[in-house]
Amino acid sequence: SAGSLSDAAGNAMSSFSIGTNLATGSTIIVDGILPTVSEVKATTADGIYNIGDILAITVIFSETVIVTGTPQLTLETGATDAVVNYASGSESTTLTFNYTVPAGAVSSDLDYGSTTALALNSGTIADSAGNVATLTLAAPGETNSLGASKALVVDGVVPTVSSITSTTADGTYKQ
Repeated sequence: SAGSLSDAAGNAMSSFSIGTNLATGSTIIVDGILPTVSEVKATTADGIYNIGDILAITVIFSETVIVTGTPQLTLETGATDAVVNYASGSESTTLTFNYTVPAGAVSSDLDYGSTTALALNSGTIADSAGNVATLTLAAPGETNSLGASKALVVDGVVPTVSSITSTTADGTYKQ
């Protein structure tokens, strides 16, 4: 009652009506705060993980988010990076991505590859007011990154025999 409304150009609104959709004493909440990523970590214990092991990677937001579709998190795992699909956590602050170690994956300290490693993949991540989340992650290895919060070693390389040699001199031997 003691203010004015104007558009971006500064033109004052001469009058407006709230209408009949709002009852006297109704509360209007304006939420302009975007959810942001606070931290990436894992619920999986520190250790060495091999082919077939599953690591639960969690992306923690500043407020509750609602997820549609299948967002993805790209992990740095050697020659071929791992793209991990969202598994659970909608309507909470913690989203889970389950990474299954494949053959060939290698990492001495599992992390994502860049600050843009979290992608919507045609889905959405937003708060209950519809504010779309900012998906920027902490730099790999920095505070609040997966690499800084956990010590997860990935060893998806199967040992092979490269050659067989003997130190015994050539010759004929009997039992």
